[in-house]
Amino acid sequence: MKEQIIDAYIKHCLTKGEAPKNVYVFAQELGIEEKEFYAYYASLEAIEKNIFSTWFEQVKTQLESTELYAGYSAREKFLAFYFAWIEALKNHRSFVVMLMHKQHKHMPIPSFPSFLKEFRAAYLEFAKGILSQAISANEIEDRKFLSDKYQEGMWLNLVFVMNFWTKDSSPEFEKTDEAIEKSVNLAFDLLGKSPLDTMLDFGKFLFQNK
Repeated sequence: MKEQIIDAYIKHCLTKGEAPKNVYVFAQELGIEEKEFYAYYASLEAIEKNIFSTWFEQVKTQLESTELYAGYSAREKFLAFYFAWIEALKNHRSFVVMLMHKQHKHMPIPSFPSFLKEFRAAYLEFAKGILSQAISANEIEDRKFLSDKYQEGMWLNLVFVMNFWTKDSSPEFEKTDEAIEKSVNLAFDLLGKSPLDTMLDFGKFLFQNK
């Protein structure tokens, strides 16, 4: 039933150009009693907050069910997720564009609108697990006080890609594919060992052996 409610909510927003006025009116559109609606959501706002996290769980489950995914490097797992995520959003592009553009009128990019709150929490946990794998495999550096914030950087990266996609007018959104590859590769290059890390290691060595 939750999926039906989400689909009906999206349809209403796209056809009416705005969210339903209240739960009673929306329940009538669904053909159910208002009381039945509350068995699934406490409010209309709760639907909007749940939409992206629902899509996220579907994409995550789909990826993790494939044999190849388990053997991917951390970088490859992020790339696989980004491509699968944008592919899933294509099914609801008009709705996503409407929400993102509406939000940008009130808050600059990158933003953390309420409708992404549940999704953000789930994604941060997901990213944290992959980044932990990356540190163990020496794909990226384990930096004191910074490593715990890496997932926040990957969230900003994803928000950038989503915003880019909503404005992409290239055929088959090929520019978004490029943005995904370049942004994820840049993120891992920045999180990997750099000349600065070597310099800090050398400085630490000199300090300990002076």
